Amino acid sequence: MNTEMMKQFENLFIELKKNTLNEMKMVAPVNEKGDEIDLSQEDRQMALDLKLLGRQSFMLKKIDNALFKIKNGSFGICDECDGEIEINRLRARPVATQCIACKEEEERGEGQMLYEKRSHTHGKALGGNVIPLRAHAEDLATVLTGNSEY
Repeated sequence: MNTEMMKQFENLFIELKKNTLNEMKMVAPVNEKGDEIDLSQEDRQMALDLKLLGRQSFMLKKIDNALFKIKNGSFGICDECDGEIEINRLRARPVATQCIACKEEEERGEGQMLYEKRSHTHGKALGGNVIPLRAHAEDLATVLTGNSEY
């Protein structure tokens, strides 16, 4: 991959990182007022917000990894076979770390695994040991407002 293409991808990742960080800041703070229905809806919204924050955090790690690879000259190289990742694949999925052949092979292998081994939630039942989301509302509000050491 030529230097100009690398610079284009670097600029793309910098922009993606800015956008992702801005989206993470826009998560609404928790309001602990209202009746049971309001509180239930807020708990549900908080669960969705936490899931979104998790996904965005995961994406930030991928973006940072891609920026690191650009800096050390290994961006666009498959992590599995050390072959070049096709430019069309990188245009479609810039954070790709495998060529299409290696990714397809990985996915075929995953399809052969038992569901219990693939799923991190399979077999976990909700019970008395589950802490309600509302218990973490103050911690979440602190993280979202930036008044934390996180």
